Amino acid sequence: MSKKYYQRAKIMLRIAVFYFLFGISLITQAEEPKIILSAEEIDALIPEVEAAEEKPFLNLKVESELWVETKADLSDPNEPWQRTPIYVSCTGWFGGGSNKDKKRVDVHKQVLRWQEGAAPYIEESYSVGFNGQHGRILRHTTTHSGKTHHTKKGKLQADVPEQLKDNFLGSCTGEYFTFSSFFNSEAYRTFSKLFRACTTPAALEAKAFECALEEFQGIPCIKFGSGEKPWGRESWWIDQSRGFSLLGYEHITTRDGNDRLISRIKIEELKEVADGIWWPMEVSSISRPYEAGKPWRRFVYRASNVVANAPDFDENVFTITFPDGYTIDDQVLGKKYRVGEE
Repeated sequence: MSKKYYQRAKIMLRIAVFYFLFGISLITQAEEPKIILSAEEIDALIPEVEAAEEKPFLNLKVESELWVETKADLSDPNEPWQRTPIYVSCTGWFGGGSNKDKKRVDVHKQVLRWQEGAAPYIEESYSVGFNGQHGRILRHTTTHSGKTHHTKKGKLQADVPEQLKDNFLGSCTGEYFTFSSFFNSEAYRTFSKLFRACTTPAALEAKAFECALEEFQGIPCIKFGSGEKPWGRESWWIDQSRGFSLLGYEHITTRDGNDRLISRIKIEELKEVADGIWWPMEVSSISRPYEAGKPWRRFVYRASNVVANAPDFDENVFTITFPDGYTIDDQVLGKKYRVGEE
């Protein structure tokens, strides 16, 4: 028996034992079991983690919405969350395989806080996409102070638009809450790199990370965490049984010996939208206010329709068409023009 096969069999046995103990804990309502994984067992998982990070779909379309709620005292169960005017509805398209860099999001309605005063919110509609070669942005309408302006402006650029890199649109489409896209910046690590980092001699000696089998919301998970640090900790809960889907995230800081919640994400509902492809359908994300006296915020994401691997999918959707009458800032050729008047 090879060493690789032995390690794989060993960790599967440990997972089976964990599931058994987890079932016992549900019956007896005893303290939840927790099994720390060894460096060898983590190494055995890494190939599976790497495979999960590769988007398994050929194409995917998601229709979704996101809104923001606030609450003054997070610890008060009797205080209800109050919905704010902040709201986004959108349709996103994602490429997979050799087209995994291709992406487009049509924002049908986006209401965000703009300024203080009588008209604090601004409403916009726009489209942003990247077809593998160029990025395109179209701004359709802008509404503020009771007036709607038909913006009719576009931009062509040689790289991926910043909006597609930002976690905000990723949260609106659900992409940010997926296992393969939680770290969407080149400056951040993937989960497989984090797993590799926690098995280095220096990390093991410093106890910099912890990887364990642990329950999250009643579901047996792999928990990956930064370990206990003077500044606090970060933790992720991953459901190996559903394609290494991300189920939760928590960021806690420690000040004067007291823990302070900074942010918490819970994937409330996952759906298998195609064979082996899981996508978040409902997510709750809570964040602490930046300023004293401000309320807590809760982002609520819900998908109404997700279609993966459509046989009639048109790759041309990633190339946004510039409509007649729109003024285009072509940063590739270094010129500006109005469509239909070239």
